[in-house]
Amino acid sequence: MKALHLIACLMFVTTSAWAQTCVTNQPLSQEEGQLVDLNDGTVLDVKTNLLWQKCTIGYKYDKATNTCQTDDLRSFDTWQKALKATTDSTITTVEGIPGFRLPNIKELTSIVNYQCVFPAINTTFFPETENEPYWTNTPDAPRTVDKQDNTEVNSQIKGLVIDFKNGEEFIDGETDRILIRLVKDYQ
Repeated sequence: MKALHLIACLMFVTTSAWAQTCVTNQPLSQEEGQLVDLNDGTVLDVKTNLLWQKCTIGYKYDKATNTCQTDDLRSFDTWQKALKATTDSTITTVEGIPGFRLPNIKELTSIVNYQCVFPAINTTFFPETENEPYWTNTPDAPRTVDKQDNTEVNSQIKGLVIDFKNGEEFIDGETDRILIRLVKDYQ
């Protein structure tokens, strides 16, 4: 209940004042030691055996500081554009490691940190994560909200997203700024 109250209060704060806020009365989303920073632009989740891109597409990994630096943040306004972008090997090669792809909804949910908001992720491992939605490769079926006028939720989106503002699986309002973080199976 306290977490819901905290999230509700934070929704009224202006976006320029958003800073990550965490609570300790929620269970840990990842176990201690589950995420391992490989110091090469990737993060290994030893529980799921997934290798994550440390930086959002459009951020550049800085090996000297092991951080993400703003380069040319890229957003994709449609699911089709996001899917097409990840067929480009220059995008799906992370620090010389080929074969990265869009995660499915379960994979992307596995790195959400429900103890935190703005962003809802462990920023030690995933620095500079935007308080924005991120694409998955999972298609979204239209969901009717109002049976009388056939109003649909996120009808223009077509693919599922996770909004790292708060870790939810839908977008609150219209947006044309949806980002990408890539993943691959660890070998």
